[in-house]
Amino acid sequence: MSEKILEKAIENYLNIDSAIITLVTIGLITIITIIAYSLERRISKRSPVLNKVSVHLIEGVAIAFSMVMLEKIFFILNSGSINNGWLYANAQLTILLYCMYLMRNKITLLINLAMPLLYYQAMIFKRFDNKTLPLFIISYLVLIVIILYIYNQTEKLQDKEWKYLGMQTLFGLAWWVLLWTDHTFPAYEIINMLIVFLIYMSIIRFCAKKLQDTMLNYNDLQIQVNYDELTGVRNRANLDKTAKEIYDTYSKEDVPLTVSMFDIDHFKNFNDEYGHSTGDEVLKHVAHTIEREMFLTDAKGQLFRFGGEEFIIIFRGKSPTECTSIITDLRNTLVNTPLILNGQCLNITISFGVSKLASKDTDFDDLFNRVDQFLYQSKNAGRNRITVEGTTHNFDDLTT
Repeated sequence: MSEKILEKAIENYLNIDSAIITLVTIGLITIITIIAYSLERRISKRSPVLNKVSVHLIEGVAIAFSMVMLEKIFFILNSGSINNGWLYANAQLTILLYCMYLMRNKITLLINLAMPLLYYQAMIFKRFDNKTLPLFIISYLVLIVIILYIYNQTEKLQDKEWKYLGMQTLFGLAWWVLLWTDHTFPAYEIINMLIVFLIYMSIIRFCAKKLQDTMLNYNDLQIQVNYDELTGVRNRANLDKTAKEIYDTYSKEDVPLTVSMFDIDHFKNFNDEYGHSTGDEVLKHVAHTIEREMFLTDAKGQLFRFGGEEFIIIFRGKSPTECTSIITDLRNTLVNTPLILNGQCLNITISFGVSKLASKDTDFDDLFNRVDQFLYQSKNAGRNRITVEGTTHNFDDLTT
């Protein structure tokens, strides 16, 4: 008897179709994960609602596409029949639950809530008899509670393995009871289906975790390579890459490109008088203030730390005249928000050089050298000034 059970298990669960569906599911999960990570990096809590909705809709389409792909592949493997439907169902349940853990948005939540009413003519309630309809409704309501709980407690569940496993079990059990009310198979098979679902989830979670770790390590490496460790803004290496790209683009277009360079006035005095740790705080304060103000005012400038106390801002599609107004506002914000450190009020000013990419520039270095020259012109004129295309202005005069 035990040999027959073992043979049946091997026949049902350890076959080529199972292997293919498992590999396809892992592939779809990989695609969904890459899409989700790529899109979620483009939005934040401050992003416009339309941007968030667009991203979440694209993620929803990715889930729907995965469901359709699974269905097509399953029917191809089974020559158009519904044989071994448990295999197909478990793969879909795995994607539904995994995506809810991964994406945590309302589109994914709605897909999970609606799916029991969308599959295989589920809305045709006349197919139920007096016994199965109440069971279907009760199972569906239980599933809704489980889905809502998982959606609201995702982070806590992933921190505790036993809770994570428990909610997976309840999710799978509720779904398989739903499917049992709609299909003819022995009730005890629900346990077998549930075990297979949990195995699926463990395999997918292992693969997804390795993928996520790889992507996070890649992101960390990208941050280390492209961003300044102290201030958090783009670094010299990132500037070198960006410089080539913008020169190749804007030297061929009739669109202005303006570059400004600034440094912190008398920065050496902060280090000498208060220590290098204070100097570091001054650098962070300036970088964060300038970057925050550009974000809040939609100035569309890219800030780079060039080295030491020197920074560069690249303005795409803006003329030097437009940038002068923006830079004046940035400087005024910095002056009006002094750094308070250890009971000391540190007043910080900055000097700027500004120039536009010209037709005579043979590469970005020609533009950079001109901007650097204008910066030193501002410093030689007394600091706390801005030099635009060779003409130096006092910020106070521009403000008034």
